[in-house]
Amino acid sequence: MTSTNFNTDLFRDQTFDLLSGIANDPTKFEEFNDVYMTKITEHTDVDTLKKYTKDIYEKILSLQIVQANSTAQLKDLFQETIVILFFWTFSDIHSSNMLQKLIGIDRRYSNSGVTIIGIHSPKYEHEKNKANVRHAIEEQSLPFTVVNDNGLQVWKHVECQIWPTVLVFGPDALPIFIFEGENHVQHLETFLTSILTHYKSIIRTSPTSPPVINAPKSPRFTHPSHLCVTSNGQLCISFAGSNQLILCEIDGKVIEVVGNGHPGMADGDIQQSEFDSPHGLIEFNSCIYIADTNNHAIRVFDPNSRRVLTLIGTGRLGTDKVGGLKRSQQPIAAPWDLCITESPFDHKTVLLISMAGQHQIWAYAFEETQWWNDVILQKNSCSAIIGSGVEENRNASEPMSACLATPRGICNGLMNDEPVLFIADSNSSSIRVVTLKDGNVANLIGGDTDPTNLSVFGDLDGSGYHAKLQYPLGVAFHYPTLQLYISDTFNNKLKRVDMKTLVCSSYFVTDTDTKKQRGESNSAKFNEPYGLAIFDHFMFVADKNNSHIKRIDLNHGTIVRCRFDMSETLNEERSFGSKQAYLTIDLPDTFQLRESNAGTWSIEDEDGFKICDGELIRSGSDQILLDYISRDKQVAQLKYELMICADEKCSMINGEIQPINETDSMIEFVIKIDQTDNNLN
Repeated sequence: MTSTNFNTDLFRDQTFDLLSGIANDPTKFEEFNDVYMTKITEHTDVDTLKKYTKDIYEKILSLQIVQANSTAQLKDLFQETIVILFFWTFSDIHSSNMLQKLIGIDRRYSNSGVTIIGIHSPKYEHEKNKANVRHAIEEQSLPFTVVNDNGLQVWKHVECQIWPTVLVFGPDALPIFIFEGENHVQHLETFLTSILTHYKSIIRTSPTSPPVINAPKSPRFTHPSHLCVTSNGQLCISFAGSNQLILCEIDGKVIEVVGNGHPGMADGDIQQSEFDSPHGLIEFNSCIYIADTNNHAIRVFDPNSRRVLTLIGTGRLGTDKVGGLKRSQQPIAAPWDLCITESPFDHKTVLLISMAGQHQIWAYAFEETQWWNDVILQKNSCSAIIGSGVEENRNASEPMSACLATPRGICNGLMNDEPVLFIADSNSSSIRVVTLKDGNVANLIGGDTDPTNLSVFGDLDGSGYHAKLQYPLGVAFHYPTLQLYISDTFNNKLKRVDMKTLVCSSYFVTDTDTKKQRGESNSAKFNEPYGLAIFDHFMFVADKNNSHIKRIDLNHGTIVRCRFDMSETLNEERSFGSKQAYLTIDLPDTFQLRESNAGTWSIEDEDGFKICDGELIRSGSDQILLDYISRDKQVAQLKYELMICADEKCSMINGEIQPINETDSMIEFVIKIDQTDNNLN
């Protein structure tokens, strides 16, 4: 750009001047905003402003579409509407916080001439993959169009500096606002009403749709995030994608489903209660504490009363970095994981919270408790205890002077025979260690010696800064062997640190699962492993993007997928709002499916994204009911592996087929195996 062209720096300056003026005198909001809008529309060189917008639109049209608007093509979304471009990445906690704002804006204004386009602009290698972006979209239930700027083409052209960034353009293609960072983006809706009023004569609106009556949800739990094992040996699992918890026996028999599945913050009976992206779990005094991330709250589930209540948080994103208020009076920001520990001074129990949105660790005191630096934590109060709130990878002997970078997983452990806390400091791709006796914060593995450099990540075994991780999210400590286990999430791996040698190594396990599903050759493969929980010599892993829970035998290094028996828990009509998927297998007369472990299947969409999957068993029926598929899913193909037997000789046949028939209520597949198939001879 030449110096005479309109560019992002000029755009940034004009928006900043407006925001500064309003901050200095909020009573003059309308006056300042009217002058601002008039200045833009009466700009002496409108063509220059429109060229700036046109260049951005053209680059967006060249990107890969991850999720498309169901009613219009991408190029048509720029016409006669207010366009909001939302630059985000799914690893960034501030982007995640603002996604909830954008979802609300879309719900309220999409029929009033406002179009939102998400520009996914990745930081990590893992985030460049379209399938991984799709998982993030599904988990957050994003309703608007999303494109994948995996090469940061548009990000660099716009000269973005921070996630999230929002650009707002008028229906006349004039650039109106640029909001950068969470603190500015959260004010977007405040300005939207005035923009709509200004452009009301030229905005294209759409008819208001009738209210949608949600059909009963199928009992399909997606994107498991965290787990905890209770004192009576039960397993509790949070499902961030379906906004529910399940409480089950270790063998998989489901006892309770907690939450109705709708995103919200309702307390009450387990069938009425609501969560919004629940993550970390911990049990204390027979109750299960829940980090309800998108509600910015800590919730409590009491299995005895079968009720849920809110303990901490107002339901709104907090900005306080000190705390001290009691229970639901204290606003907090994106709590992620939980840990129960004891004060090193009076041995009273506190609930530790990794506050990802504030880059801190907070503590909730069940009773008055003495803490570091002679601080007294008041009963029922919630306060910051580690981290200044600045997003860095800075170590310090004074815990509130240290800096964290989106802390996620947190657990107790031992180091040099002393009790410590381990923190998965995700955005610095490191594991931090805190000495409980004095609060000293140090590096264990990963990250960089420069505390401001949060872009050092990789996949290397080793010790200290020589070991490299990519966005770790989960930690769990095995006391008998003094091993710290880590979910190296964006490397799709597990790792462990031997606390005797302080060496980090990749942890490989052997698949012994005889009931393979999803067409896997090895169920030890992970796709964004999240939370870990250890019970005796077993470790449970929330394999988020596979929507699996896996159990590892730490003594033998073997792994199986956990399966859940919900027969005595759920009786919902799965067919409502779904279509049935049927499979017919046509075999030569002398052949049949193997009696047990007959094979696997998976149904995919046109991008190869798995919709559902399962195992095959020999059936006396000509047609096998595979599963129920949501009617809005676009099915492309079925992949299969079959074990075909004649007498005692069995052979594996694999392939993929397309549907032969599809209606609103059913979809049919046929696998036809000929006698001449080479694999049968």
